[in-house]
Amino acid sequence: MSEIIILSQDDVRSCLPMSDAIKAVTDAYKAFALGQVEMPQVQHLDVAKYRGEVDIKSGAAENFGLIGTKIASGYYDNPKLGLPPGFAVIILLDLKTSMPLAIMDGSYVTAVRTGAAGAVAASVLARKDAKRVGVIGSGTQGRMQVLALNEIFPLEQVKVFNINKVNSEKYAVEMSERLGIDVQAVDTAQNAVSNVDIVITAVPSKKAMVMDEWIEDGMHINAFGADGPGKQELDPNIMKRAQAKIVVDSLKQCRVIGETQHALKQGLIQESDIYAEIGEILLGNKKGRETEEEITVFDSTGLAVQDIAAANVVYQLAKQKDMGKRVKLL
Repeated sequence: MSEIIILSQDDVRSCLPMSDAIKAVTDAYKAFALGQVEMPQVQHLDVAKYRGEVDIKSGAAENFGLIGTKIASGYYDNPKLGLPPGFAVIILLDLKTSMPLAIMDGSYVTAVRTGAAGAVAASVLARKDAKRVGVIGSGTQGRMQVLALNEIFPLEQVKVFNINKVNSEKYAVEMSERLGIDVQAVDTAQNAVSNVDIVITAVPSKKAMVMDEWIEDGMHINAFGADGPGKQELDPNIMKRAQAKIVVDSLKQCRVIGETQHALKQGLIQESDIYAEIGEILLGNKKGRETEEEITVFDSTGLAVQDIAAANVVYQLAKQKDMGKRVKLL
């Protein structure tokens, strides 16, 4: 008999602490670098009529014994209808038999594993004494990135900018309470990234939000908003800085849908200028940050194997706790 577990967002929340997600994402990046993962190209669907987009990410991960598919949407008028601005669903199958194992909310999995990805990258690319963070974007990912960083770094200050000042102020109140540190809402993107150690960009922008002249030596940038054709958060000139070290999650993806696409298209850099995929650094095949002065950039588009790894944490714990709804398919 084939039985599938259906897990709600509340179920997922109770089964995916950030510390476990950080470990899962680390394992996922290493598996990808070792060639233990097969991932077809991300399928992207624009639904312009309704200001929406849908991405489908799939993969087969030998090390986890799983096939996973995530269907994720971004519908930017949904809040006017009282709905979330996007949603995601993850399906897990057994790799050896293809039998379905679980269907779960993917929105929270995506939020946590993406935040974890930023922490994993910063752990090897940011200065070890990093404690000040500048955030562009006060949404879910603007929160998750900081919560994940707080697991690794002794954060003391966060500055946040959003075009909607009310949202920035709400973020500052909430996050200062959650973290017990100084969190400020600032009026400009430049103020957000001034005099910080780590810059986080997490907005669905199609134009540069952070300019080259604002970036100081020694900064680390986690760029997470560009995950589709045309999306952009960073001035492409940042990528060509002599001391900049560019690291990607997947070169194949980032050159097409990541932040790197713009610098490549404009001829500011060549693919050979991209230093490494993050998994190579985590495996010790390449070095992470080497000097206090170098500027490091992590271009993240999100990998199916991250979803599989994080969803597997949820699935295994849900089985142990006998959570979710069981449905017999055969």
